[in-house]
Amino acid sequence: MYAVIDTETTGLLPSHRHRVIEIAVVLLDARGRVEHEWVTLLNPQRDLGPQHIHGILTADVLAAPQFRDIARQLGELLAGRMVVGHNVEFDLGFLRAEFARLGAAVPLITERSMCTMALAGYLHPGSKRTLGACCAAAGISLEGWHSALADTRATAELFAQYLGAFAAPPPWQWAYEEIRRLPWPELPGTDVAPTVRPVHAGGRHGWMSRLVDQLPRVPEPPQADSYLVLLDTILANREITAADADQLVQVANELGLTRPQVDHLHRYYVSALADASWATGRITPDQRSDLDKVAVMLGQRAVDVDEALLRASNGRYVVPDRPGARGFPPGSTLVFTGDMVEPREVWWDRAVAAGFVPQEAVRPDTTFLVAADVDSLSVKARMAREFNVPIISTEDFRRLLPTNERKAG
Repeated sequence: MYAVIDTETTGLLPSHRHRVIEIAVVLLDARGRVEHEWVTLLNPQRDLGPQHIHGILTADVLAAPQFRDIARQLGELLAGRMVVGHNVEFDLGFLRAEFARLGAAVPLITERSMCTMALAGYLHPGSKRTLGACCAAAGISLEGWHSALADTRATAELFAQYLGAFAAPPPWQWAYEEIRRLPWPELPGTDVAPTVRPVHAGGRHGWMSRLVDQLPRVPEPPQADSYLVLLDTILANREITAADADQLVQVANELGLTRPQVDHLHRYYVSALADASWATGRITPDQRSDLDKVAVMLGQRAVDVDEALLRASNGRYVVPDRPGARGFPPGSTLVFTGDMVEPREVWWDRAVAAGFVPQEAVRPDTTFLVAADVDSLSVKARMAREFNVPIISTEDFRRLLPTNERKAG
């Protein structure tokens, strides 16, 4: 009756030619009992994207089948079943795109699927958002995190538990009856054997991964949790790259989030991370550095982290002494890009007066880039993203300047 799925992908956006590199399916009967499991790695014929997240190496997929090789097998597993996933729209979007590359339109309909992230909020108001948090609340072990099969098994167990909260038949029975009658197209494929992921360093780990599991759900706008759960995933290994940040902008656009909504969600996210960080009553310098990196990549500032930690600690947090530029100390190098209202020379002089060292071009050791538009596609902005150099707006840069320099602007 149910097909629980999870995918690992080369990125966040099927519309940007990102691909599925691992897929797992666990079939359940009407009572949530496991009937069958299936998993395979896939060779996407491109780079593997954020390997620090999914842990899949190029050597792992060299001999793996391509999606077209397993399309028929996968279709046979999914046909006539209601699809279940945690943030299921993400996985369905990628599968629809993969089938579309083969010229096949498949009846994978978000509105006729079940999402355990959404069910958690419905059944347990106040529940957290991530799969790890939902499983922990339900007493379910999640081993090999970000392995498609481990995540699918955990999601299947979680869904089976949720299923028990409803009388039989469940309230979505009508949708299942509709789905099981929908025809599937003829699909290409072979009898190729699945390629199973080798065992690398598995399991959940890291300070940031524990933090994101503590973050609360966001009821409004409706797309907020779908956006933030992807941010949770990126941050679980204490890292968000410039390429990740660019993808998040595109995800927000595809979800229909406005720029003010995204800015609000980022401010909330930094504040929520600070609240979760202070739960132990102590922040180490390395943890504070992690928070600052996250804040900058989300368009926030180190001073925003200061303020959030002061709120979380009721004023007990001791703000680090950062002379000069609140996180970018005197001597930091910077580059300007974009058409600013005031002449570039004015900004250059302000930077020098504040103790910064302006440069004409972005280099790997550049501290940060100041952009008229933080989403700029200029050569300098592209180089900054390539070198993982933080990009901040001119308004944020103005706030970093000494008070007299701000007033001069």
